[in-house]
Amino acid sequence: MGEPSGAPPRGEDTSAPRPESTIRIESIRVDSDHGTLRGCDEPSGWRWSDRACPEPEWTAASRVPVSHTLGEKVHLALTLETTAATPVPVPLKGEGPGGILFRQTIPVSPGTSSVTLVSDLPLPRKLDDLSFDVRWSASESTSVVPAVTSLPLLITLGPPRSEPLAPYKEDGATPRRVAKAVEWAKRANSLDPHAIVESFLRRFPYYALLPNPDVPAVYDHPRYFNDVGGAWPMVEYVAASGECQAIVRLVRGMLAQIGAPGEARMLVVWADPDQGGGEKPLVDDWERNPRAGLSKTRVVDGKRLSAALVDGPVVEGKSYPPSHTRLPDGSVSPGLNRYEACLEFSHGGMTRYYCGGVGVLSSKHDILKVFWGLVWVEFLPDEGFRVEKIVRRYRGGEAPPEAVSGRHPIRSFLRRFARRFA
Repeated sequence: MGEPSGAPPRGEDTSAPRPESTIRIESIRVDSDHGTLRGCDEPSGWRWSDRACPEPEWTAASRVPVSHTLGEKVHLALTLETTAATPVPVPLKGEGPGGILFRQTIPVSPGTSSVTLVSDLPLPRKLDDLSFDVRWSASESTSVVPAVTSLPLLITLGPPRSEPLAPYKEDGATPRRVAKAVEWAKRANSLDPHAIVESFLRRFPYYALLPNPDVPAVYDHPRYFNDVGGAWPMVEYVAASGECQAIVRLVRGMLAQIGAPGEARMLVVWADPDQGGGEKPLVDDWERNPRAGLSKTRVVDGKRLSAALVDGPVVEGKSYPPSHTRLPDGSVSPGLNRYEACLEFSHGGMTRYYCGGVGVLSSKHDILKVFWGLVWVEFLPDEGFRVEKIVRRYRGGEAPPEAVSGRHPIRSFLRRFARRFA
């Protein structure tokens, strides 16, 4: 027996009305984005690029990372394509992570239109790297396509630096750098910039002076003087560490990535045997004067002697293996250094000096104490050295293990200096 005329086909659900129109999201631009990220086309490496990341950040074919300040509302600009028989107001709604909502009644007309939405709540006051997923809906008679949009969102303290100031460009912002800096900074469990700096430095309890074969040669371990990311590749080889100046460069770069407030300077501290017998700490900004540090030599009785800061106890007249040679008893030989590199960081009326394995110091005058003393040495043919004279001792006893690893080797510098100026 046939169905009555006009009856719906058997099995069809007639309880929900069919949408009469469709809102298609063509693109999303994040107007509250910092707009400082560079190098989105180079996501696999650490190198900084001067190419700005593209806008809009979301399309059906692309997802561009966004950086955004914590505790602030999110502003979105949507481009919409609408199919509608007649103009009609529609309540557009977007549900984001953490209960964030975007709500606005928009006039829907056939064709392309734009709408600006502001979240009802700000982002949480915490550093984060998340997928900013928004679930979109409208009225029963209007569908939204796609129903969900997703963007990589990097939540920072402030705008990352768009143009690098440091010579090796570790402070210039890229998505990969910001993501790694946020990851490390989260472990501080604090938004206090001083606490974040200290947590960064704790990753490197010691320094390295000798190249590690596990680190690709292109990175120039332990100095990290390269054009493929400077000190940034160090985050992949944390156990291998690096020279103190490389660690400080990385930490300063990370602070720039998360938009940390405060002033960060990379200082090098050393002493000179001809200035107050080595008692006075000499300080310079390494980025303004990369040649700063101890580089004094003299000839005495036909011997060419070099001044050096030694990080372990020594005895006059005794010869030692090359710096930080592992000895049969498991200890290491004393290391000779040109300087100690520290991050001078000022924020909230407080200045501290962060020197890695040495700890946090409140005065630059205390930095010399990371060394055992200042000495004159004669270098031997086997790369070892003989201590000719102890000029000054800064502390007594054995050097703690975290300090024995060295700062910046003096012999390699003197050889490069001699080759360049011979």
